[in-house]
Amino acid sequence: MQNRTGFAPLLRLEDRMSVRRRQSDLPIIRSLLAVNPGVRLLDLGGGTGALAAVFAGDGARAVALEPNPRKVAFGGSRHPQLEFLEGHAERIPFPDGSFDRATAMLSFHHMGDPERTLREVHRVLAPSGRFLLQEFHPHTAPGALARRLFGRRHGGHHRYYEPDGLKAALGAAGFRDIVVRDGARTYYVLALR
Repeated sequence: MQNRTGFAPLLRLEDRMSVRRRQSDLPIIRSLLAVNPGVRLLDLGGGTGALAAVFAGDGARAVALEPNPRKVAFGGSRHPQLEFLEGHAERIPFPDGSFDRATAMLSFHHMGDPERTLREVHRVLAPSGRFLLQEFHPHTAPGALARRLFGRRHGGHHRYYEPDGLKAALGAAGFRDIVVRDGARTYYVLALR
């Protein structure tokens, strides 16, 4: 019997693999994000919430903002310690300064309006808040076949940035102290508000 979220077996697999594929990078992620108990964290394009659940385990009060209603429903049942909202990063439904940390883990390339997304993240972060992005290098990004097969489930837009291009976009949006770190198959960019 399929539950009301649809595609439950695929979502269960995605949830499991989300953290597993980042396992070797978790020390980098944790050191860059510096989550402490009570930190308010927003995960943009948070999917089923598996990675946000790791941060909640570190003491964060985590919110996953996800445009896919099936992922929101599945994540809400799988990770009740998180708050899930259906929505888009271009229109974050929170007041200014609501969060201490924000993440976009392999989701920024799906944003239809990247510049507006960065302005919105800057707006909802508290002063000195941290924004951590994980992205594919354009030359290692999923190819056309993978985008065709999975694009509908992961959003149709795909714009991959070189690290310097992402740094420049963050700087233009008002972020400061921007650093880039290489991961196992991706790269990370940390920026402060």
